[in-house]
Amino acid sequence: MLKLLSTTTLLALSTSAVFAEGQPTMSGYGLTTDGASLVVFSDISAPSEATKIELNGGTLDAIAYRPVTGELIGFSKAGNVYVVDTTTGALTDIKATFAPEVSMGDDAAVAFDFNNKIDAVRAVSSDGVNVVYFPTDFGGDKANSVLRFTDLAYAEGDANQGATPMVFANAYTNAVNGAKQDTTFQYALDSGLNALVSLANNEGTLTTVAPLTLDGAPFDVTMAGGFDIISPAAGEDMAVALLAIEGGETSGLYQIDLSSGALTLMGDTGMDSFSSFAAMMH
Repeated sequence: MLKLLSTTTLLALSTSAVFAEGQPTMSGYGLTTDGASLVVFSDISAPSEATKIELNGGTLDAIAYRPVTGELIGFSKAGNVYVVDTTTGALTDIKATFAPEVSMGDDAAVAFDFNNKIDAVRAVSSDGVNVVYFPTDFGGDKANSVLRFTDLAYAEGDANQGATPMVFANAYTNAVNGAKQDTTFQYALDSGLNALVSLANNEGTLTTVAPLTLDGAPFDVTMAGGFDIISPAAGEDMAVALLAIEGGETSGLYQIDLSSGALTLMGDTGMDSFSSFAAMMH
């Protein structure tokens, strides 16, 4: 059974009292909108204390944490997949093969996250494109390739059937470190509808879960940001997002209730917009 940790539980886990010496901590990386720098959140409960490192060897459109290996993977719409050195900022091109039909709009935001059931990473764009990168050790003909699947669309009968998807962030449950998991479930954020939705993998089918709210009021989110799920163990999932609100000057780190879409502000970053976010427990 899927266990969604509450806001109170998440904030308790984020305190130094719990994360004493020898205990796990939660950290994250934000990708700046120019794709040229990583903002390092050594402790996501203290986002204002983040540091920045410059990337070298290319620029990125999105980043994702790979739970099986502990690597940070970067994606470029120009046709590259990279391993990111989170200490030096060096990008190592994996030399992935992009299928000819893999193409995303120049202005499109890219959502990017690993499916820990198959250890492959899905990239979906705000213009509806749905692709998967299969790592070099995936095996078979798909290894080290990026393939396109069914474009995004809201399900027949959904409250938002017929709406144009504007998905800019996605995240899978059961992102447990060190091993693949038996099951996963994919959530996403739609900036056009200001909604938390689910995404049915290769089928591209979106289903509305709930509107995004903050303190009970509608939350008008921009496409600048990202979303990830931290899983201390199978069936335990903590959703964290780096988001900017329309008209706001800085981005904040928020916890998302995956049942209700309710947001809880964990802290303001003091920085403007980001294009992607990855988080992990270690």
